[in-house]
Amino acid sequence: MTDFAIFGAGAMATAMGILLASNGHNVLLYARRDELAKSINEKRRNMDYMPQVILPEGIRATSRFYEWISASDNIILAIPSRSILEFCELVKARKHRLKDKTWLSVIKGINVDLRKTCSRILVEKLKVEEKNIAVLSGPGFATEIVKGVPTINVIASKSRDTIKLFRNALVTEHFMLKTSDDVIGVEIGGVLKNIGSITIGLIDGIGFGDNTRGFVFTYCLHELIEIGVKIFKAKLWTLLDLPLLGDLLCTAFSQKSRNRIIGLLFSKNIKNIPEDSFVSEGRYSIRVIQSMAREQGISTPILDFVASVLSGANPMSAFHTLWRALKEDVSKNITFKRLYV
Repeated sequence: MTDFAIFGAGAMATAMGILLASNGHNVLLYARRDELAKSINEKRRNMDYMPQVILPEGIRATSRFYEWISASDNIILAIPSRSILEFCELVKARKHRLKDKTWLSVIKGINVDLRKTCSRILVEKLKVEEKNIAVLSGPGFATEIVKGVPTINVIASKSRDTIKLFRNALVTEHFMLKTSDDVIGVEIGGVLKNIGSITIGLIDGIGFGDNTRGFVFTYCLHELIEIGVKIFKAKLWTLLDLPLLGDLLCTAFSQKSRNRIIGLLFSKNIKNIPEDSFVSEGRYSIRVIQSMAREQGISTPILDFVASVLSGANPMSAFHTLWRALKEDVSKNITFKRLYV
């Protein structure tokens, strides 16, 4: 039997597979296309996402879902968030036994239809017990993980046994994992940082200087923290750690970040960006996060600025609207103390 089955064959799925295989585990990736599975098995390369990397022998791939779901009791989900419901339907259609399976989600997105994180969807749609679910997040570009760049992420679960299972399997000399019981904090931190990365991409793309980036980053971080704490009940110290702040610092200023690139492109009014081949989780989640914030009476001038540009507003005009809103806050000497009381 395979040690770990990874649903997905993208960059992060491949990186997780390489970590596992480097520790001596057998891994089965699920690839939607036969050609990609064949390339992984015969050429030892993921030609779509990491063509430069020779894959360890411990990694195999299949495009047959039943073979994949039957291969292991240890499941890792590494797909775009919008695919999680499709995954649940595939599982339910096969009526496969799930009771003994343990799950790890490395998905940094929220389902926009249900307005729920992927771990919650596993609980509600597949009736997976919370103790059998872990989530992993933090500053971790897949391309750097496979190169052995020193990386620390956070893994969270309600169960120490579940944490131990995945942590022991994934940790290497260059990839370390802190642990947490704040599942929603770790998970939602990975969702919110995508929005922050788009924000900084927009600001840099418009052409403002370091001063502007500095205050926008600060205001944006506080908006995201308030949303995480008040709406999702995340712990403040989780968001100020690697899942939000660390990952935001990693991606907001890096050309490897798809979310930052989306901000840069929209700042130049380039909007014809193929969604299937260029997945930006923040682009999908910002509307639902903005809507949830409004329902809770949380002021989000930064998120409103980003959402308006992504909806077609002129970037400079949208910034002037943001500037007026911040001017009112400054005149009232609004502080962020509300986050900590």
